[in-house]
Amino acid sequence: MDPPRIAVFSIPLISTWVFDDTHRILFDAGDGVTAMLDARIHRIRMVALTHAHRDHCSGILQLLNLTGKSGQQRLVYPEASGALRALIGFLASFDTRSTGKVEFVPAKAGDTIPIEPARHFLRAFATDHYPEVAPPRQLSLGYQIVRYVDRLKPEFVSLSQTELDTLRRAHGREYITHTVEDVLVTITGDTSPLDPAAFVGSRVLLHECTFLDPAEKEEADDEEHRHSTLDDALRIAAGAGVEFLGLYHVSRRYEDSAVLRMVRERCEAFRVPCRVSVALPGRLYEDLFSQCVWDGR
Repeated sequence: MDPPRIAVFSIPLISTWVFDDTHRILFDAGDGVTAMLDARIHRIRMVALTHAHRDHCSGILQLLNLTGKSGQQRLVYPEASGALRALIGFLASFDTRSTGKVEFVPAKAGDTIPIEPARHFLRAFATDHYPEVAPPRQLSLGYQIVRYVDRLKPEFVSLSQTELDTLRRAHGREYITHTVEDVLVTITGDTSPLDPAAFVGSRVLLHECTFLDPAEKEEADDEEHRHSTLDDALRIAAGAGVEFLGLYHVSRRYEDSAVLRMVRERCEAFRVPCRVSVALPGRLYEDLFSQCVWDGR
């Protein structure tokens, strides 16, 4: 499978967004997203916010002012986030000719939302970005783009096409096939590392990679919100068996050359079996997976 066309821009604390042009979904909406995407904002049919930090949602007002009036725009957000509920309340009443026509969709882990084309949907999953609160709340979410596909039941795999056609004519297509999920894209948003089992079956993984040095992550996590390191992301991608890994949300504290060198070194150390692409901080990538830092060999 060829990876989807994905545009990315990310500077942690300033602006982060990811646009899946193939499925017409914008993940997060950091400052400046409207200007950088330009006319392509009118291709967006859904915005999915991962959490309430300003670098992930501060561009949403302008975006919806320009695209909401079509009546085809949906905004998905973590329903447990009080900050996002307050923002949604403002957006719903501000310039009602445009934002008033947007469909606001609160989501929690496990929720599925139909998207185009047919038999595709967006699924939310819990991430671990915020310090624990009582009672527990899902303040941040990641998302997966999933499609349903019909595949032969295991007991019929060894049959010839002639035998399959005979069974299909006698009993119907449903007799020899079953419907399974094909996870096309997973995007984590900001999070500490999750169990690789959560991503098994995903073809494309976009994983945050704030820190190159685990010691820097430990120091920051003590004071701020939880993030992942390069080693975390590579370990998860290898364990989940993804085909393409996109690293984004890389701290600007690192020089570009250091990021690329470290990614290659750690990919070789882990013998990462997938292709790896990197969104360096402050650069606009029109098609992230058209460039490759590690080819998986």
